[in-house]
Amino acid sequence: MSQISLTIRHEPSLLARMRRVVATGLTTILAAVMLALAWYSVTATLRETVPAGRKGYPGTYVRAAGLDINYTSWGPRTGRPILLIHGTLAWSQTWYQLATRLAAQGFRVIAPDLPPFGFSERPADGDYSRKAQGKLILAFADALGLDKVVLVGHSFGGGATMEAAFSAPERIDGLVLLDVALGLDSTGGDSMAGRLFGAPYIGRTLTAASFTNPLMTGKGLRDFIYDDRIVDQRRIALYQAPFVVKNTSSEVAKWLSGALFKDETASLAANRRNYENFTRPVVLIWGRQDSVTPLAQGEQIRALLPRSTLVVLDRVNHIPHVEQPDKVAGIIAEFAGTLSDKNALLPEAVMRRTF
Repeated sequence: MSQISLTIRHEPSLLARMRRVVATGLTTILAAVMLALAWYSVTATLRETVPAGRKGYPGTYVRAAGLDINYTSWGPRTGRPILLIHGTLAWSQTWYQLATRLAAQGFRVIAPDLPPFGFSERPADGDYSRKAQGKLILAFADALGLDKVVLVGHSFGGGATMEAAFSAPERIDGLVLLDVALGLDSTGGDSMAGRLFGAPYIGRTLTAASFTNPLMTGKGLRDFIYDDRIVDQRRIALYQAPFVVKNTSSEVAKWLSGALFKDETASLAANRRNYENFTRPVVLIWGRQDSVTPLAQGEQIRALLPRSTLVVLDRVNHIPHVEQPDKVAGIIAEFAGTLSDKNALLPEAVMRRTF
């Protein structure tokens, strides 16, 4: 009797088919993401061709801390010096609205490009910590022969500003803090994001796709500015100008891993006692609608500083000197104008605008 062999074919279950579909979809998405990241990395390489320092952008340079530091100055050399320290992805020219207004009132206004941003030369060791940046600010002042200054810091540049002020308080006539990002309650530390940006290829690629991606500049500015109408093509192009400097994406990645995500708890700017012991006069200028460093942070800093006042500007987000340059210039000029009287606590008119 012959035997009949039967082969039974089992169809995959619905769950198995769904798993295959999801796996295929995820693989496709991952491949698309990797391709996009590679594209941004390649375009960054093609764009970043201008040498950093005086061999590249034809600006004004001075040698400070062994680096070519690009800077812009406005106003008479005999005027009281006001030193402007910018924040993330800004550079000296982004201060132009505030600086021209202060120069018109007789002040000598000076703004350096603090590396890795702008056209200045970058340190070989990639050290962008608050301590290193604070030393660079003081070395820059030395190189220009500035014995005492009114020091102005904005956003993330506030950490370096406070480091310089606490390192040499005798050189600070007065201090102005614009929506500074000091993170007194959280000064960073080890994190997955820090490790990713610290990985040479991955960090550069992620930075090229985000922070130094020209397609993101407009959105980034609009996120930081209350009135989107201010963010026109001219302003966007101004912020994008330094993106042509060689190795910008790599250096900004180092800054992200070594400054933004670095544990800065040992810095002078993280020690609350330094604020309580700082006796120079301070004006804080803050946007009421700040979505990056909320007003509560400004109130916290003001409470720590013994000779300080807080001026709050309505309809302003995170960049007051861009959003309301006339008001900010007026406050700074009035404040700086009172500093000749060493016994003056704070300008009364500024106090009247504080609430």
